[in-house]
Amino acid sequence: MFPDYIQDSFSFYELAEKSGTTSDRLAKMYYRASVFCAASSLEAFVNFIGDTFSKGNTIDKNEIAFLNDMALEISPTKAILETRIKYYSIDNKIKFILKRFNVPLDTSTSSQWRHFIEFKTLRDSLVHPRNMTDDLELNDYKNKIKRGLNANIDIMNAISKKVFGKPLRKRLTDLKL
Repeated sequence: MFPDYIQDSFSFYELAEKSGTTSDRLAKMYYRASVFCAASSLEAFVNFIGDTFSKGNTIDKNEIAFLNDMALEISPTKAILETRIKYYSIDNKIKFILKRFNVPLDTSTSSQWRHFIEFKTLRDSLVHPRNMTDDLELNDYKNKIKRGLNANIDIMNAISKKVFGKPLRKRLTDLKL
């Protein structure tokens, strides 16, 4: 699904750009859709990695559980290992992947990471709004989405190179804004 979400984000961004000359309301609608799709693309990518490792069983069970929002626990009454749902933040999962697979992206100095975190803040403000109106200017949407989608693609590409030994498909990396 993550390739579809990258494409969707790019397409909604383009629609926003085209409609911004005629309707701010319509442009904001498309920009918000672009934000949601871009954020979902990275989450779907991390879920894809978790699912891949779950099927391949090539890393530790606790690591697989972490990537798949699960926790392993021993049930004292049943004397067996059980799984339970435990949600982990996307940024912590990405940090884990970066460190675990020696992905050359430093979360303390990387502009891609900084832009990802800024974009995550935008996404969070839209999903959990504190205001009754959307006061973000069209130009702010444009710049934040551009940096955010590009950062997401760069992060996914860097991870893909280390985890899968190959970059993302060119048709995806070409969708950078």
